[in-house]
Amino acid sequence: MDIYSTIRKLAKSNKHQNLFSASKEINNIQLFDNIKNLSNLQQLYINFLYFYENIIVDIMSNLVSEKVLDNDIYSDSYILWKKKDKKQDKVDEKRKDIHLIPAKHMTFKNDKKKNEN
Repeated sequence: MDIYSTIRKLAKSNKHQNLFSASKEINNIQLFDNIKNLSNLQQLYINFLYFYENIIVDIMSNLVSEKVLDNDIYSDSYILWKKKDKKQDKVDEKRKDIHLIPAKHMTFKNDKKKNEN
């Protein structure tokens, strides 16, 4: 097993997720001895803690099945889909907002016919 898979497995475990949650709520609990200058492995570990926390919150909210945690490919695919879906929602919202922007001169098809007469 490579280090990448080991870090993922640790970050996904209940023990490490509970420790992560506690460290966010209680300032005296630290994940690492060093607070500054985190190594690349420490940064990767924290990223996976947030990654799996996001999935677990969605599982608890019944937005996705627990089966997403069965396989790393499922987990990665779900997060990519969720990210893409959020981007699409933002695009849709922007498109809706375009119609709400007032303009100085607005011409409509019927107005052109009236002006020609």
